[in-house]
Amino acid sequence: MLKQVANYGLVTGLILVAYSLFTYIIGQSLNKTLGYLSLVILAICLYLFSKQYRDKVNEGVLTYGQGFTVGLLTGVFAGVLTAFFSVILLTYIDPGLVDKQLELMEQQFLAKGMSEDQVEAAINMSKKWMTPIFLFIGGILSMAFWSALISLITAAVLKKTPSPFSENTTNE
Repeated sequence: MLKQVANYGLVTGLILVAYSLFTYIIGQSLNKTLGYLSLVILAICLYLFSKQYRDKVNEGVLTYGQGFTVGLLTGVFAGVLTAFFSVILLTYIDPGLVDKQLELMEQQFLAKGMSEDQVEAAINMSKKWMTPIFLFIGGILSMAFWSALISLITAAVLKKTPSPFSENTTNE
């Protein structure tokens, strides 16, 4: 199972990195709506790869636990790749992107009516968390969270238990 899931995660990660690179190239990497679209892409990948695992690898059988595990691990492997890309992007390709994100946060905080002192404290706290190691770990954890949430749904949709009369006893 691990080999297939690692491959699924690699493909999912490459698709998400390509999408992220596309939004960066068109100057929309801080666009929230386009950011949510990456979750749709993740959900599609998790669904398709869980279905492929069920139909091609596991002889048409997929328990809820297997479906959840395939989706979650696919997302974690993809998360490692996308988190690595994010660190490279924000550290070497465009370090100024972090400052742009902080400026956007500042504008949003001020629009919500926060005082200058509150905004300054929030921005300073955010800066502490925007180091490469925290970005990497946070990226993986974020991807694991969303993958788990999506996998709860895809596993229920794709669940297919073997017939009690069949000889299929695949238990990967």
